[in-house]
Amino acid sequence: MDMRAQEPTDEQLVRQALTDRDAFGMLVERYERPLTSYAARLIGRQEAEDVVQQAFLQAYRNLAGFDTHLTFSAWMYRIVHNTAVNMARKRHGTMPTELELDGETVELLTGDTDVPAEALRQELEGAVGRALGQLDQRSRDVLLLSLVEGKSYSEIADILMVAVNSVGPTATRAKSKLRKLLEATSAQQPTL
Repeated sequence: MDMRAQEPTDEQLVRQALTDRDAFGMLVERYERPLTSYAARLIGRQEAEDVVQQAFLQAYRNLAGFDTHLTFSAWMYRIVHNTAVNMARKRHGTMPTELELDGETVELLTGDTDVPAEALRQELEGAVGRALGQLDQRSRDVLLLSLVEGKSYSEIADILMVAVNSVGPTATRAKSKLRKLLEATSAQQPTL
């Protein structure tokens, strides 16, 4: 018997959470890991847990005002995004430019799946992180949400509070600029 079929939907849990804290706990369990991963890409691993904890507290306090036109997932990503941006501005004066990326993220952003040595992989991760840091905030956000988090353009529009028809062109321009930045970086690297 498939146990997943019996799991309540996010929307059911939101309704239940208005009167039952355990239901909200189920939402936290469901989203804590992906939201922490997303926050780490935005602000760094050290501050990601603080961001997510603050975001869940804010969400719980404002649960009665949850906009049912959004998915709970999009609503939480928006809260995490805004919390990370606010925390970064407060602590650093701006968003950090050194983004934390894992090998899978680098593969998604560069298309490079055959990186033989660990040192070379780390160098590529650093180059991608620096190149992403050179993109404007909106472009970086769209790329991370689209390619890394796997969000649809509609979800990205909800999270970033932009028109859905602006997400595709932003993603296309961001990918193109990222590619050019990476090509310029590799052209500057000495060959062995």
